[in-house]
Amino acid sequence: MSDVRTYRGLSAQERLTDRKERLLAAALERFGGQGYSATTIEMLCTDAKVSTRGFYECFDGRESLLRVLYDRILGESGQRVRQALDMADGTVAGLVRAGLTAYIGYMTADERRARIAHVEVRRAGEPLHTARRAAVHDFAEVIAGLADENTTLTGLDVRRLSVGLVGAVQELLIDWVHSTPRPSTEEVVATAEYLFLAAFPQPRFPQPPTAAAPGGPL
Repeated sequence: MSDVRTYRGLSAQERLTDRKERLLAAALERFGGQGYSATTIEMLCTDAKVSTRGFYECFDGRESLLRVLYDRILGESGQRVRQALDMADGTVAGLVRAGLTAYIGYMTADERRARIAHVEVRRAGEPLHTARRAAVHDFAEVIAGLADENTTLTGLDVRRLSVGLVGAVQELLIDWVHSTPRPSTEEVVATAEYLFLAAFPQPRFPQPPTAAAPGGPL
């Protein structure tokens, strides 16, 4: 006889996982729609069809729920970026375009993701400050690694420059969330791409010579 008690065919662990997923879905809708500060635990429980007791069996409070949702959004976006970089052509321009298109495209494909990751997490204040700062530095490390491999910088801290570029992308997405009408994803990517390419010098490998125009200097 099994030691695992089931209810409606689900074990206790499976029921807990199901409640967590329903609460995360409710949080995506509420936090990404009306906002974090306007959302109560009671609202989330009603949407997810979970009791208050069931909520606290899954999360310590709204902050911990937002943290898990934030981590999930960033985890999925990071996976998209890594896949895009693996498939890029290997040039600085190709890597920049691939990474930015993947990240910005993922965020703008669902407004709720962009709002939660770049607006509501800031509004949550101190409880999410450490998580947000860690995320900034994680993405900055990816950028700094690519810069070290493909560009030559003199007199600048590559990591600090990378933090600034991450901040620029964040501000572009915040502006996108609040803009009416909104710029297209392609416009946001193009702006970010310009900033990245302006920040990094030419790659170490030589570029093919440009043929002189007819009638130009020999």
